[in-house]
Amino acid sequence: MTRSVFWSFLRQVKGRTMSRKVFLAAIPLLLLGWSGPVGAAISLIYPPPQTRVNDAEHLVVKLNNPEITGVRITLNGLASDLLNVGTPEYRKSFQDILIVKPVWDPGKNKLTIDGYAGDKQLETVSAEIYYIPKGSTQPAPPEVPAAVLHTPEQEKHCKRCHVMNPTPAQMNESLEKGNPCYTCHKNMLNDTYVHGPTGTFSCAFCHSLQGKPKYATPKRDAALCNECHVDKGTALKKWQFRHGPVDAGMCEICHDPHGSPYPGQLRQPVNKLCLSCHESVATGIHVNRTVSGEGHPLGGKKDPNPAAKGRELSCVSCHNPHGGDVRYFFINNAEDRLQLCQMCHKK
Repeated sequence: MTRSVFWSFLRQVKGRTMSRKVFLAAIPLLLLGWSGPVGAAISLIYPPPQTRVNDAEHLVVKLNNPEITGVRITLNGLASDLLNVGTPEYRKSFQDILIVKPVWDPGKNKLTIDGYAGDKQLETVSAEIYYIPKGSTQPAPPEVPAAVLHTPEQEKHCKRCHVMNPTPAQMNESLEKGNPCYTCHKNMLNDTYVHGPTGTFSCAFCHSLQGKPKYATPKRDAALCNECHVDKGTALKKWQFRHGPVDAGMCEICHDPHGSPYPGQLRQPVNKLCLSCHESVATGIHVNRTVSGEGHPLGGKKDPNPAAKGRELSCVSCHNPHGGDVRYFFINNAEDRLQLCQMCHKK
């Protein structure tokens, strides 16, 4: 995928093949005064060098030398044009901060930032950033820490223009009244299936100013989810059989707490998610051998069950992913497997 970052005031082109040029631009989020040369001419604020991220929202660069008039960013060997950060208009709006929206490649990314004064190169800063997308089964390198923005050291660059210590009431404020979280995290609303509190930016429902790190949730998984989803938690306890992650209260292993492109805020499409653990189902004969010598199809067909309302066949066509009163979590809760088959095969 082409690594691309778009000027905030240009129309984003969708559905087209992008050129291999890397487009980069400042996003008007931070307005800071020039600090003058302090140590390096360029500082990578977020993500810090040699850290990992699971989103591609922001790459924040601080230009410590006011002589810098141009910046070139190279990501995995693909270089941008020279970005003009020395115009009076740019300095008036953004001054010593450059914020771009990167599109990382999964895994390790090699990032280089070059600062120029006219045609003269002043400094080069290099870093490795690991990208582990949300829902990825790729393990994070244990030796690479997660990138954290909300630390006192990092937030000092933001506090002039952003409310960095909002009250819980402000964190639950409507978007129209200027929720302080929305400015930087508004892309959370771009998913097709958005969690209710996320859709209204009721951030303090789950996140706490006293969290460690800051804004971390004081609870995770079922301990937090069941505070709102009381009915779901109660129903699960009544079942005789529960899916392993459900029984362990691990809601977030399957569901993204903010939103996703998939129904139920799943981290991956249904079958891809199920088969990431149940690998043998994908490689063996499932249920029985058909006349073609293959097992029961797992997908690629319309679900014949009228209650499915035209959905594609998937694991949840037969199994309740949370559990039930029979061992294999059949959706009709019937002990007799043929009764499950007869929901679609009415012969």
